[in-house]
Amino acid sequence: MAWKLKGRYLVSCSCTNVCPCATASAPPDNPDGTTICWAIGVWDVREGNLDGVNLSGVPFGMFFSAPDVVSNGNWKVGLAVGPSASEEQAKALEEILSGQQGGPWADMAPLIAEFTGVERAAVTFSDMGGGIGGQSFTYEPLRGIDGNPTTMKNTAFGFAPEFEIGSTTGRLEVFGHSFDASYGEAADFEYTSESHEQIRA
Repeated sequence: MAWKLKGRYLVSCSCTNVCPCATASAPPDNPDGTTICWAIGVWDVREGNLDGVNLSGVPFGMFFSAPDVVSNGNWKVGLAVGPSASEEQAKALEEILSGQQGGPWADMAPLIAEFTGVERAAVTFSDMGGGIGGQSFTYEPLRGIDGNPTTMKNTAFGFAPEFEIGSTTGRLEVFGHSFDASYGEAADFEYTSESHEQIRA
């Protein structure tokens, strides 16, 4: 079945400076020396549909943990959808993001050892940060000498072919593990059932 999601996302993770997991498929560089990347992301869906199900204006959040080198897989992933979304909308997002409906998320699915399904929680998004349920983070892009955000492209992993990098702040929890937000990234996205370029994995 055909689907499309378009909008902007923000991700915060536990890695310091530039996340080596996404950019080079290298082990995490957490401040405490551990080698599990913990991350939270929020996606502001401005246009979207799965066949007849309208997903425009339905934001979602995701939780990630990836041990050691992310290309080795064994990820754990969870999905949060706001309480105002219908059951039909929540189910459509779950099917897309778990890889059941093909496209770039299906390409990433073999790396996921456990997909924990959908939880209902408020998902907030702004250009300066986001949150899921009772937790939130702020985002500040790194800027070049011209004042524009620093970007990366052609990375080993990423939720867009080119994305801003920056820093995040906040105290976050993923699958029972609490950590300080550190690295951040943001980009416009457009994913479709036919597209295999927007997500690199």
